[in-house]
Amino acid sequence: YCTRPTCTEIRPTQTTMLAAAVMLGALLVVLVTGHGQLNHPPSTRQGLPGKTWPGALSGEGAGGYCEQPNSENPHNPLNGACMLFSQPWPARPNISVIPGLPTNNARAFRTNNVNVSSGPNDWSATMPWRAPGSAAVAGSGCGSAGGGGAWNANGGWPPTGMTQGQDPFAVLAGPTVPVTNWTRGGTVEVAWGMWANHGGGYSYRLCRNVAGGVNESCFQRNPLDFVGDTYWLQHINGTKYPFPRVTLNVGTYPAGSQWARNPIPTCAPPVGQGKGFADKCGPEGLEYPEPMPGLHGFGYSNSTACTDDSCDMYHDYSIVDTVLIPQGIVPGDYFLSWRWDCEQTHQIWQNCADVRID
Repeated sequence: YCTRPTCTEIRPTQTTMLAAAVMLGALLVVLVTGHGQLNHPPSTRQGLPGKTWPGALSGEGAGGYCEQPNSENPHNPLNGACMLFSQPWPARPNISVIPGLPTNNARAFRTNNVNVSSGPNDWSATMPWRAPGSAAVAGSGCGSAGGGGAWNANGGWPPTGMTQGQDPFAVLAGPTVPVTNWTRGGTVEVAWGMWANHGGGYSYRLCRNVAGGVNESCFQRNPLDFVGDTYWLQHINGTKYPFPRVTLNVGTYPAGSQWARNPIPTCAPPVGQGKGFADKCGPEGLEYPEPMPGLHGFGYSNSTACTDDSCDMYHDYSIVDTVLIPQGIVPGDYFLSWRWDCEQTHQIWQNCADVRID
């Protein structure tokens, strides 16, 4: 269902699309680093124990602080704790590229280049958030180490101790008994954090932990609904700030699945000039209003560094939602998959957590 008064049916208006190979080339020449992680429930599939700090609501690895020291990778001094994601590479140019026309065109649900939905300046037309959930991913629905089967010079490096393209579901052992227990028909809190802001939006899904049955298709069959129309930002000190959620369920895949817009805006670049990789905005301002002062920007300080509290402060926060566990779901052990479809880049970020549903 639509939880926002502006939620109306969205129909494709784009009549021409850039070839995936062209978009891949554009991606590879943009230097981006980041990115995002599941913070709650705790993920046991986020990196090797002792090598990374898993996402959390407080303490080590909390909020958006998923880039940490102790890297063993020559491409970056950070350890890549949130480097489980998908992006195109030469052998798989379709990864993280929507397979058809964009279905998310209304400004109310867009995050980047929000005033353009067709024509030659619609540079996000094939990005994952333009048709949420439809773009293919690498791995089993929990991400892929370093973004996929080949290293790209745009921030894609595997978590410390993992090799390029490894599937965290396949190589990272989960707990004998899940530490998170949920109840059928109940509501539960879920959260994620962001280091580098690529716009877009996110969804939560479930797949039963059955040998040979955990894959992206399984997660797509079990999307979770958000509860109410409010999310909150939780500071690493525990303080919570509620805000209205922007929820989209038209033009999503699977049909009717609910996706939430990333609440942290990026800077709006001049039309036809760049993609908003800035920390302090120019005269164009923000793509949409920030939830609180200072909670905007790219986040990595790769252009104009933030030397005060004017931007990039969202690293101190987790983005928290409440979701509904279906009453009719079969009891057992499951994986929760968080999926963040970006609009600024051809990238999809994923993490999984082991949960038990009674």
